[in-house]
Amino acid sequence: MTTFALRTLVVDDSSSMRGLLRELLRERNYEVTAVGTAEEALQAHIERPFQLMLIDWTLPGMSGLNLCRTVRSQPSGQDVMILVITGRNKAEDLRAALDAGASDYLSKPIDPDVLATRLLIAERAISEAARRAEERRDMQSRLAFADRMASVGTLTAGVAHELNNPLMYVLSNLRLTREEVDLRQEPDWPERVKQQLDEAIHGAVRMQHIVRDLKTFSRPDDDQRGNVDVSSVLDASINICWNEIRHRATLERDFSRTPPVDANESRLGQVFLNLLINATQAMPERKVSENRITARTYTDDAGWAVVEIVDNGTGIAPDRLTRVFEPFFTTKAVSEGTGLGLSICRNIIRDAGGTIEVQSELDRGSRFWVRLPASTRPYVPHTTKAPPRASTSVRANVLVVDDEPLIGRSIRRALREHQVQVFSSGEEAIERLCADEPFDVVFCDLMMPEVSGMEVYGRVAARRPELASRFVFMTGGAFTPEARAFLEENPLVCLEKPFELRQIRDLVAERAGPAD
Repeated sequence: MTTFALRTLVVDDSSSMRGLLRELLRERNYEVTAVGTAEEALQAHIERPFQLMLIDWTLPGMSGLNLCRTVRSQPSGQDVMILVITGRNKAEDLRAALDAGASDYLSKPIDPDVLATRLLIAERAISEAARRAEERRDMQSRLAFADRMASVGTLTAGVAHELNNPLMYVLSNLRLTREEVDLRQEPDWPERVKQQLDEAIHGAVRMQHIVRDLKTFSRPDDDQRGNVDVSSVLDASINICWNEIRHRATLERDFSRTPPVDANESRLGQVFLNLLINATQAMPERKVSENRITARTYTDDAGWAVVEIVDNGTGIAPDRLTRVFEPFFTTKAVSEGTGLGLSICRNIIRDAGGTIEVQSELDRGSRFWVRLPASTRPYVPHTTKAPPRASTSVRANVLVVDDEPLIGRSIRRALREHQVQVFSSGEEAIERLCADEPFDVVFCDLMMPEVSGMEVYGRVAARRPELASRFVFMTGGAFTPEARAFLEENPLVCLEKPFELRQIRDLVAERAGPAD
């Protein structure tokens, strides 16, 4: 008896044969559907594909062999195990059945023991096919992620350059400010210190935006989808490869309103990044002002979101244009590409229900455009549980747990008008939280070694459930699947580092409440 219920279709014009096969198959826990004609079989298979089919050779209307051929021609037809039932036993007849697409055959009159053996073979083949399909999906996912990382890797020098520029004046201004504080002799030193600090903050914000855009592409691949704004993803893609673009071409943004699309944000970003890099690398050696790239978004007449990347580069020869989406085909030098990029892009867009197309003319440039259907997923605004106010005093009792001590110290300085306790160990924080002391807010790092923020929350909530709604999680963006699932199940506030001081001050004020 099989351990899983195979979706099975019996096609035979004899009601008695259908009844016999249905009974024998259900003894093996199969999920059986039985019909009398090939036309009924095709309709049933289209509505819900079957894993196993038992088809009589001789049927009214379309024959069993023609049904085999038709099933095999369907998109998922190669995955079906087909047994042809026949009273013919000549070698040429059996070859004809196999040539039509049958996986195996079963001779009439049906011997239950022979049927059981044939079904055992089918079960093993279906199980093996499912295993191979899962391996293919896993390999495709890994390839897509590796290609995305390779795309970001080719931009490493440019990203480092973009970070080093603001980092230079952040550090310079902070060091100068430190010197000014030590001296404090010149009368205008406070104004200079303010200006230096403002410039340092500006540089830090620039780095924050670069890191934010990088995180879009560096998430481990998963199947998580949601409503995505294509203009925002395209803008992040441009920011990531901006240093690569600006030294080779001018770029024009032409963004119009588009509907949200149902897609995976990081995979969609991978598509746009790939198209932008391709456009940049297609530019000939000439003045930057003569090389032009246009990134455009708009909504077409069908209500779909459209993203276009247009360049006036070298273009693609007609004999190569038809092959650009083939795996491992590339027009680039070995050091610049593997030929996987556009093939993976097409798979990503198809998985999202969209299309990707190209037009190109040699020495005139190329136009790639992506069309994605508007999402039918309902818009669900992010909401968090509003905790009850536990204190009527302005001076709140706050606990901070983060494995980076300097973060805890900075939060304590920012909340110096409150009572703040800082821990770098999850175990120590749990011990304090499970005592009888009341807390208005618990700022807890999500990902910590040894004892994670998720474990801190779980153990504290079990012993002091009234503190569960007091938790505010902090994260640097290194989400694991477990962490994602945890945040979905527990809709608490989660702050992305680096966060603004105003955010934590507002959260504490909200929970502490005004004095009576």
